[in-house]
Amino acid sequence: MNLDLPPAGPVFLPGAAADVPAEPTDLCLVVAGGKLLVRGDGGFHRVAEVPGDDDTGLVPLGTLDGVAVWAAPHETADDTLGDWRGWRELAAGLSEPLAALAGRALQVVTWRRTHRYCGACTTELTDVPGEHARRCGNCQLYVPMQLSPAVLVAIRRPAPTGPAEQLLLVRHSYGPTETWALVAGFVEAGETLEQAVRREVAEEVGLRVDRLAYFGSQPWAMSGPGVVLAGFTAYCPDPEIEPVVDGRELTQARWFDLDALPEALPPTYSISRWLIESVRVG
Repeated sequence: MNLDLPPAGPVFLPGAAADVPAEPTDLCLVVAGGKLLVRGDGGFHRVAEVPGDDDTGLVPLGTLDGVAVWAAPHETADDTLGDWRGWRELAAGLSEPLAALAGRALQVVTWRRTHRYCGACTTELTDVPGEHARRCGNCQLYVPMQLSPAVLVAIRRPAPTGPAEQLLLVRHSYGPTETWALVAGFVEAGETLEQAVRREVAEEVGLRVDRLAYFGSQPWAMSGPGVVLAGFTAYCPDPEIEPVVDGRELTQARWFDLDALPEALPPTYSISRWLIESVRVG
């Protein structure tokens, strides 16, 4: 199947080991809050270019085409240092591996900033070497960087007239509210991914679906540290049934002919858009 996906770029391999010190030519992503610092040409910095003269606080992220990549946490997005951009804006102009790298930098640094103390005894946590995890020196509580899986689903149905098919798109009450997106939601404890799909579809639009098929996954920095999206396709067998939105998370839900999808779709670097395009091309 030929999909209109972002072009392949450099190979990024996530990692957490810091076996050797950072080299001046290593890649380094400077992070403050929810933004990353970019150079004038829109690229990322090298270690030698990072503001400040102390590289002991660098956090390992992995390798990009064999070159070590680090994150440099900063307290504030100081405008005097250069151009700061949010992940949504930055990812729109990057190939998928580089967008994933930028998202990983944001997720890892945010997790480290928000998990400094033990949740059991309030002692300050210490890093576990070679892992993105921390441990309490007092009660020995082990705190890994937790993953938060979420699902999203492209639902098709037969068109009420003719042999064509339609795709269900929704508008959310939060985020980019004008975008037509897919039904999505977080997986709950004790659920399989497939059970989460069926529950979210029933809760948000009141539909029953079958023929679930796994599509792929993507880390998603927009929703917080550790979030990974798992995409599915599904089928609504009744061509007459209409969606009923929950009124909380969704404001609209509509069936669209595949040859007449709206223009306000999710960004091209998102798995939501990849799913939509895969259904559109058949």
